[in-house]
Amino acid sequence: MYRILIVDDEKDERNVIRFLLNKYRFQLDIMEASNGKEALTLLRKQPVHILFTDIKMPFIDGIELATKARELYPAIQTIFFSGHDDFDYIKKALSLRAVDYILKPVKPDEFLQTLRSVIQNIKTLEKDLAEIEASTELLKTHILNRLINKTPLQKLKNEYPSINFDFLNDYSYMILMQFDEPFFDRLPEEKDTLFFYHTIEKAIPNFSCNFIDLNPFQILLLVKTSGENSLHTKQTATSIQKQIHEEYGINCFTSISRKLSSPSEMPKFYEELEKDIEDRFFYSDTYVFPKEAIQIEDKGYPEGDDDLLLAIKNAVTFADIVSFKQNMNLLFEKYRLNLEISHIYVRFLFSKLLQLLVCDLPLYDKKTINKKMETIYSCHHFSDIEEILTSVQNEIIKKLEDERKSPKHVIQIVKKYIQEHYQEDLSLNLLSEQVYLSPGYLSEIFIQETGCGINKYIKNLRMEVAKDLLNNTNMKVNDICHNVGYQNLSYFVRSFREHFGASPEKYRQRDKKMKENS
Repeated sequence: MYRILIVDDEKDERNVIRFLLNKYRFQLDIMEASNGKEALTLLRKQPVHILFTDIKMPFIDGIELATKARELYPAIQTIFFSGHDDFDYIKKALSLRAVDYILKPVKPDEFLQTLRSVIQNIKTLEKDLAEIEASTELLKTHILNRLINKTPLQKLKNEYPSINFDFLNDYSYMILMQFDEPFFDRLPEEKDTLFFYHTIEKAIPNFSCNFIDLNPFQILLLVKTSGENSLHTKQTATSIQKQIHEEYGINCFTSISRKLSSPSEMPKFYEELEKDIEDRFFYSDTYVFPKEAIQIEDKGYPEGDDDLLLAIKNAVTFADIVSFKQNMNLLFEKYRLNLEISHIYVRFLFSKLLQLLVCDLPLYDKKTINKKMETIYSCHHFSDIEEILTSVQNEIIKKLEDERKSPKHVIQIVKKYIQEHYQEDLSLNLLSEQVYLSPGYLSEIFIQETGCGINKYIKNLRMEVAKDLLNNTNMKVNDICHNVGYQNLSYFVRSFREHFGASPEKYRQRDKKMKENS
């Protein structure tokens, strides 16, 4: 509801205006003041949309009041009404951009027309402001997207001189959310990523952030905090994960950045987030990263060693050196300082590991294996056992490096498959099956060879195809959306807008205009 302040030293005059407002059923919050000084006090306490004021009043006249009111609220709509048909007053009123100058006694028809015009002005200003704010917010998101993808900050400032880059200093942490299926593209038509964001914001008290759609599998939250520490941020990430699982029945992995001290750290921290979240391939039942160091609390014979041995065996089978090192280190760390475990059990476990590792190494015949096992059982310190197994580990790694396929060749196969199937559902698991590699290893070498993640590569390809279809065909945006592998139109439009800085329709219009002018 809009608020109007009626200012006149004559109560009868104020009553006339109030009567007319009620007569014509204007839905306004009505305030009154008997002089300019009283009116200014009210204005300083709360905003007013319409100032309806007499000119000649005690203490502060209408002209001075209108001047101060505009300083407080630049968009305020001012209407003067006076018993003086004086050109000087009218001239001053015009200089203050007054909407109208009404002579007393007020004519009802003139009053009605003026109020209707004023209210329409307010609505138009609000609409224009909303469009400007929406455009500015979109541009800010586009800037953030380019910033985390390593566009230099100074270059962005040069490209967008009208944008105040101070908004980047509002962010204290970044949280990367990762799904193993294209979650955001599968939301119902009426529930796009913005709806999802508001759901999360409502579910977590005092949580404020902006977000970037990276691809159907990922979203980046830019958290605004005031004095919160990383512990609170981790609790927030855990709450997000639980909320998503409860509401949608799927697992969400989150990775939390270190605290930002400067916007220029965003690209580096984003890389760290992507790297940290890759640990989800190595840990079961862990959803918030980076993972804390393992705490050994079990006494006696521990559980879970068979799972670790199986993970190591699978890593060797799939030539996944990263996973192999990870799980070997986990096993070493688990027993390195665990003084309460039986020495006999430790020797047994690592003898079993030795047998698992050397079975495919040609230099290890039965006699050599037995000798190594005897050495393990005769070691007096765990560090000696670790040294023996580390040596074998290095031999295994060398063998795997010699035998596995060339990464460049693998990446070419994956790229070709993506280019031929970008219209379909694509996931890391599906792509890894095409080249017989584990998802974790494929993700690692893809980044090494191309400089970007698989999901980002898929999104970039789809966006380029969509751009080409917009520029060179008359296909409808909805058809283009499905043609490039998206199911949710609103999500496709949002992704395109954040990638290119304009919606598909506006991008097509802009390209058409450029072609006509060239």
